[in-house]
Amino acid sequence: MAALEKSTEAQSQVTAIQTQTTNIHGDTIQTVTTTNYEQQVFSSKSDWRVRAISATHLPLRLQHIYVSNDDVKDDAASYTYVLPKNILRTFVTASDLRTQVAAFMYGISPPDNKQVKEIKAIAWVPQRGNNNNVELPTQLPKEDYFLKDLEPLGWIKTQALELSHLSPTDVTTQAKIMGDHPEWGSSSICLTCAFTPGSVSLAAHSVTVAGFEWGRKNTDTSPNPPGFNPNMSEHVQLLLSDRILGMTLVPEGRVWNYGIGLTQMWTPSLPYQMVLDTPLLFWAEEHRPAAFLSVSVSMMVFFLV
Repeated sequence: MAALEKSTEAQSQVTAIQTQTTNIHGDTIQTVTTTNYEQQVFSSKSDWRVRAISATHLPLRLQHIYVSNDDVKDDAASYTYVLPKNILRTFVTASDLRTQVAAFMYGISPPDNKQVKEIKAIAWVPQRGNNNNVELPTQLPKEDYFLKDLEPLGWIKTQALELSHLSPTDVTTQAKIMGDHPEWGSSSICLTCAFTPGSVSLAAHSVTVAGFEWGRKNTDTSPNPPGFNPNMSEHVQLLLSDRILGMTLVPEGRVWNYGIGLTQMWTPSLPYQMVLDTPLLFWAEEHRPAAFLSVSVSMMVFFLV
C-alpha cells in the first residue's frame, strides 16, 4: 500500500512538456505531453526498412504476368497496344508495393497497321505518390531528341488492388491531362499495373466522352465522388511482346520520387529535363537522404561518446 501511495503521489505531480515537430509535408505540429510514454519515439509498423526489403521481391512477380483483355470491344476504330517486356520489367522493379508510381508512355504505329500502337518509351517524370493516387507535374516531357518521332500514348501506373475499371482518381487525372494538353488525343490510355498476390496484373483502359467531361470538372478527391460511374472507362486490347524493345527516360540526376524523403521539395510546377537512363529504385538512397543523415548523426554521437 505504501508503494501504491508513492506512485500515486508521483503521478499527481504532472509536468507538461511542449514539443514542436514537422511532418513529412512540412507542416508544423505542436504537442503537449504529460506522461513518459507520450514522449517516446513513435515506431510505425510500416517502417520504411520493412517496405524497402519487400520491394526487392518485385522482380519475382514478373514470373507470373496476367493481362486482362476481358470486355474488349471489337471496334474498327479501337487501338491495340503492344508493351515491350523490358519496359515492364524496368517499371515494376523500380516501383513499390504500396505507394503508387506512374510514368508517361510514348510510341508509334507500325507502317503496315495504323490501329496498332507500339509503346517505345516511358518517361519517369518527377512525382509524389501515396497509397491512393499519384501527383504528376503539370509540365509534360519536352525532350525533342528522344521523343520527336513518338506520340503520347497515355500513362502507366501501379496500384495495390486489381479493378475492373479505372478509379475515380485515375479518370480525373487522365481527363485533366487531356484537357490541359491537346496532344493527348483519343489514343491516350491508362495502363494499370496491379500487384496481385505473387503476380502482376495488367489492364489498359481508355476514358469515354462522359468520363472526360466528368473528370476534367471533378474536384472531389474522396473514394466515391458524386457523379462517378464505372462505365466512364472501357477496356482496350493490350499485348506483351519480347520482340520489340523500349527505352526509359528519367530526369537529370535520375531523382524522380518525391514521396518519401523529398516531400518538401515537391511542387507540380517543378522544372525538369529528361535524359536517357535507367530509373533509380523507389527506395534508393537519393530519394531518402534524411534516413542516411540520421544514421550519420547517430554514428557520430556514438564515436564521440
